[in-house]
Amino acid sequence: MTNNRGPRCLLVAGGLSHVFNYPRYNHELCWWAERLDSMKYECWMCIADGNPPERPPASVKVTSARRKDVEEGLQWLVGIKENDLGLLVVSNHGDQSGICLWGPDTLTPKEVERAIKPVKGTMVCLMGQCHGGIFGPLGNARTVVLSACRENESSYACPVPPGLDYDEFLYQLGTALFGPPSDAPQPGPARRPLSLLDAFHWARAQDRQKETPMIFDPNGLAGSIFLFSVT
Repeated sequence: MTNNRGPRCLLVAGGLSHVFNYPRYNHELCWWAERLDSMKYECWMCIADGNPPERPPASVKVTSARRKDVEEGLQWLVGIKENDLGLLVVSNHGDQSGICLWGPDTLTPKEVERAIKPVKGTMVCLMGQCHGGIFGPLGNARTVVLSACRENESSYACPVPPGLDYDEFLYQLGTALFGPPSDAPQPGPARRPLSLLDAFHWARAQDRQKETPMIFDPNGLAGSIFLFSVT
């Protein structure tokens, strides 16, 4: 993949195994990939074993969520230019040691921190998996971290409606940023585009599950980040 358009997004859902790889992980990441692709993001999806039943647009690269592919994806992600945005979107699963990949492997916060350290642009990490708050310390002068829950909490699928097709926080955050998915419509914010900070606050206020969405932004970057206006 080459970067001809500016911003990049890496979307990751390990799913653990065929038994635990719930369809919503693929479904919601395809929704995010479709919307970001239409907004001129270059996207790469690391999903399960790399052979998902539902695929994003042809312009989106799809590989597995095994360690080798995810590490390669992270290396690609941080290749953005100085004024561009790198977006890491993670669905499930996660535990208190990190992001669960495909199989028994886990990607720890320290490993992600090392991987994104060379970035010259701005990084946004959207952690939708259980225990996502453990990635909070990655927030720094170049990086904003949003998580679906605290480090000691689980994240959950949407209640009905729309039910098990989406994770609650990613569903609400996506609705705030670029509108709800066509198969799960809901009222969105009164105005768009929203800054990342405003979108987070809207999504947190709408979250209906027993999770605590968090933002880690020690340098106050989120208020000036607009996913629609990256150049």
